[in-house]
Amino acid sequence: MPYMFLILTLAGTVTAQLMLRKGTLQVGRIGTGPSEMLAFFGKAFTNIYVLLAVALTLGASLAWIAAVSRAQLSRVYPVLGITYVLVPIFSILFFKETLGYLGWLGAIMVFGGVFLVLRSHQ
Repeated sequence: MPYMFLILTLAGTVTAQLMLRKGTLQVGRIGTGPSEMLAFFGKAFTNIYVLLAVALTLGASLAWIAAVSRAQLSRVYPVLGITYVLVPIFSILFFKETLGYLGWLGAIMVFGGVFLVLRSHQ
C-alpha cells in the first residue's frame, strides 16, 4: 500500500480543513444575498489561511491521485475516513469546539470501521 501518499493525503486534507476554518473565522459568515456572497468570497480569497487551504487541498488531491495509481481503491479509500476522526479532534484542540458523546461514539465507530476494512484485505 502506498503509505507515503496516503499520509500526505490525510495530512493535507486535515490541515486544509483547519486552515479553512481559521480563515473563515477571520472573514466572517457568508450572507444570503448575491452581493453579500460575492463580498464574502472576495474576502475569503484574499485571506492567507483560505488560500493555504486551497493549496493544501490541491496538494492532497495530487497525493491521492498517486495513491490510487499504486493501490486498489477498495484498500485506500476507507483510509480517508480517518479525516472524520482527526478533524473534530483538532477542531476541539485548536478552536475550542465541542463534541458530544454521540460524536465521540461516531468517531470511534468510524475508526473501527476503517480498521476492519483494512484488516479484511490482509
